[in-house]
Amino acid sequence: MIELSVVIICKNQEWNIARLVESVLDETETIVHQEIIVVDSASTDRTVDIACKYPINVIKLLPDQALTAAAGRYVGSNSGTGQFVFFLDGDMELHMGWLNEAMDLMHKHPDVAAVTGQLIDLPKSAQSNLNSHHKILINSPKIEIPYAGGTALYRRSILEEVGHFNPFLYSDEEPDLCIRIRHAGYRIMKIQYPVAYHYSDPAEDISTKLARWRRNLYLGAGQNLRYHLGKETFATYVKERGYGLIPGVIALTGILGLILSIVYAKSELILSILLLLFLVLLGDAYRKRSLYKMVSSFVHRWLILFGTIRGFLMPPITKDKYLGNLEIVKKVKVQNLAG
Repeated sequence: MIELSVVIICKNQEWNIARLVESVLDETETIVHQEIIVVDSASTDRTVDIACKYPINVIKLLPDQALTAAAGRYVGSNSGTGQFVFFLDGDMELHMGWLNEAMDLMHKHPDVAAVTGQLIDLPKSAQSNLNSHHKILINSPKIEIPYAGGTALYRRSILEEVGHFNPFLYSDEEPDLCIRIRHAGYRIMKIQYPVAYHYSDPAEDISTKLARWRRNLYLGAGQNLRYHLGKETFATYVKERGYGLIPGVIALTGILGLILSIVYAKSELILSILLLLFLVLLGDAYRKRSLYKMVSSFVHRWLILFGTIRGFLMPPITKDKYLGNLEIVKKVKVQNLAG
């Protein structure tokens, strides 16, 4: 029986895939019954070629279907058979020590469905330095949390009970899954110790937010609202994930009021709304100590609002409708995966 399936999702990450795979191989060498599965989302660079140099399984999703992070995890978890499934993104590097501690926690507590840890965000240009953030792992605090995120160790039996990741969600797939897990009566834990390094563009950059918009990464909240509508999980999702809409709704209400004031020539109301908007933005800039961060936050709120509306208008599709068209590029025997 395979104890662990490691699922790595990636797309056009030739710059990092070797570093990630090598970190996983190092941390799993003592686990005899395990498998490593790379699921590539139709990369156009050398990601697949590089991954194939290692003793791992490599699957390539074809471009004639939804290519989301959730789809990669969905295909990867269904392609493996491990008792536990550990998901990693292609822009990461596994930190030493965390995985064994997480598996030990799962073995001791059968009601725990998922375990995650701390992510260390670094710029893409950063060099690998696994010792720079090393801390003592023994007796690291373990806390219960609402969401495990995409970088986490999941129990396969519970994934099969509540349903795997929804491959059609463009974003917010982790809260969707974790809310279903919690409603089924299971717990999600976090070990206060680094699970991985995350090499990415600065999150506060406006260019990063616009890139996320182009990749449809603001649609997930609206999609989830539509998926959970009419289910017992709907109220939980709105309560826990609806906060991001509030600033956008307030701003939209103000703009509609401004338009109506112009139409009906209410000059005093126009000035009042403009003054209020100016004071709100000024206060936000003062709180953030940065005009740029204020503008970035303003743009972010609008992207969330319009993305949520777009996502809600998309008709929901059940997981079993996912095409799952793929090419098995490389398959290795399980016994050859462990040292």
